[in-house]
Order: sequence, then structure tokens, then C-alpha cells
Amino acid sequence: MTVPTNSLLLMRKIYKNIFPSVKAEWRKWKVLAEQIPDSELRQQALDVYEKKYFHCEAGGVISMLAGARSKDAISFIVPYQLICDYLDNLCDQTTSFNPDDFAALHEALHDCFFPRQAKSDYYRFRQSKNDGGYLNALVDGCRRIVENTPSFAAAKPHVLDLSRYYSELQIHKHVRAEEREERLIRWFDRYKADLPDMTWYEFSACTGSTVGVYCLMSCAMQPAFTPTYAKMVRDCYFPYGQGIHILLDYFIDQEEDMEDGELNFCTYYKSETEMMERFLYFLQKAKEGTERLPHAKFHSFLIEGIVAVYLSEEKATDKKSVRSHCRKLVHTAGSASIFFYWNGRTYKTYRKMRKVYR
Repeated sequence: MTVPTNSLLLMRKIYKNIFPSVKAEWRKWKVLAEQIPDSELRQQALDVYEKKYFHCEAGGVISMLAGARSKDAISFIVPYQLICDYLDNLCDQTTSFNPDDFAALHEALHDCFFPRQAKSDYYRFRQSKNDGGYLNALVDGCRRIVENTPSFAAAKPHVLDLSRYYSELQIHKHVRAEEREERLIRWFDRYKADLPDMTWYEFSACTGSTVGVYCLMSCAMQPAFTPTYAKMVRDCYFPYGQGIHILLDYFIDQEEDMEDGELNFCTYYKSETEMMERFLYFLQKAKEGTERLPHAKFHSFLIEGIVAVYLSEEKATDKKSVRSHCRKLVHTAGSASIFFYWNGRTYKTYRKMRKVYR
């Protein structure tokens, strides 16, 4: 499979090749999740399959950077994403507020990249432990691909950094509400000197995406992926590409998070105007980063697609107060973003109708 440079060809390959491969990989892991002995762990695992399948679909699109080895990339992306979403549920939906527990659980993400090392006891701070080997199996699924990724050495330092950032965010944001902000600010202060000008809540958003890891792993399927190339990919997606991804995710969830008492980084902006100006800045910087990359057009599609996917959600389109800002973001992202926006609206309507009538 060649890396698409045309938006129509891209969508054709997504629906014809990528989504069926993602679905097949996803179904394989769901069978294992259904066999988890502990009822609480089984419930949290199956909740991911019920509500978060689109995360695997979105990650699967990135696999096209792997060319002919896109299925191998999907075989890494799907279990890695399932780990992220499963652990998020365990941290978010259960009664623990123990940061040591969250850190132990997220050692699973680190272990994905070290095929020959012993795995940790991820549940060592929990009473519910018997997952029937489910989490270990997901880690092993990632490890099998990592071990056979031709240019993993070039990607390794960057995927470890991005994976560590992601894991640290999950630890800090799931503690008790009165502790979260102080922990996140102290965490930001550790890295601030090496970052462009941004706030602590923007940094937190930049760390909450898996897009950079998936781009690096997909590119690393190619033998010609060099350390210089890997650094360029990382710099494109961290901080700005991942930042616009998660900021938009939080943007559309503001009302829900307020009702549920959840942390939402968008609420820290002084005004909607300031927020949208920062969104535009992150978007423009991410787009600039794609221009220096091989397969620049496809990377541009990814950034434009992220904008379109989130702003085509009903939660965004129904907000009259920000509708004009949303249109500006879509148009700033580029012509392909407009195409992806309407494609996303159509696809989401189709999926909703299927749920109603099946």
C-alpha cells in the first residue's frame, strides 16, 4: 500500500483496507476481554469495546505511513490503544486515587517497547487482579510487532519519551480533585525549560495523545527510517500536533466534564477568544511541521483530519457560541479538512442510523 497523497484516494483506502483490518484486530482482543474472570476488570475492559472503538479506527489511519506493512502497524496500534483506554477506565472509573497504583498500571505501556524484559506486576496495588492474562497479552501483542519493526532503534528514544509523558499525565490527572492542579503544575515545571512558550494546561494536553507514537511506529516499519527523520516526526507531533488533538478533544467535552466534575484543560483559558487563538496557533505550528517531512501531504491530511473529526462532532456543531470559530479552524486547517469534516458528519450519521435500526 502506497502512502496516499489525494484525499479521495485516502478515504477509499481507509474504508476499503484500514477499517476492515482494524476491525479484525479489535475483534480478536475483544474475545479475550470477554473471558476476564474478575467481573470488575471485565466490565472496565468491555466498556472500552463498547464506547471507544473509534480510537482504534483513528489510530489505524496512521498505519498507512507503514506502506506495505500497514497491517503490522495496526497490530501494534490496536492493542496499544486498548491498553491506554483500559487503563484510563481503571484509573477513572474505580475507587482508587493512589498515584502508585496508576504508575504501576501504566508500566504496561513502557513494557510494550522492551520485548526481552520481564513484565511488571501491573495490579500490585489493587485488590482486583485476576484479568486472566488480558493486560499481559496486550503487552505481548505490541512486543511481537516491536521486535520485528525494521527501524525501531531510530524511533525508540522518541516513543519512550512520548509514552512516558502520556503515562505521567494519567497518574497526575487521576488523583483526588484537590491535588490534581498542583501536581500537574509541578510536573510542567520539570519540563518547562525545554518547551516552547505554553501554559501548564497546554503542556498537559500535548502529552495526552498517542498520535506521535503511532506515527513513529508506522514510519519505523520502513527500513529507510533514520534517527534524523524520527526526530522530525516527533517535533511535528510534539507538542503541536498532539496538542491540537487533545485540546479539541477537551473542547467538545467541556459541558460533560463540568457536569461530571472532571478536569478539563480548556476551562483554564480566560475567554473563548483566547482559547480559539491558541487553537489556531497550535494548528498553524503543526501544519508547518508537516511541511518538512517525507510524505508531507499525508501528514498534513492527519492534522487536517484531526481538526475535522472533532469539529464534526455534534457536541461542537451544536454550540452556537463557537460555531463561527469552528468554521474558521476547519478552513484554516486546509481544503482537505473541509472534505474530511463533511465526510465525518456523514459517517457519524450513518453509524448512528445503523445503531437505531439494527
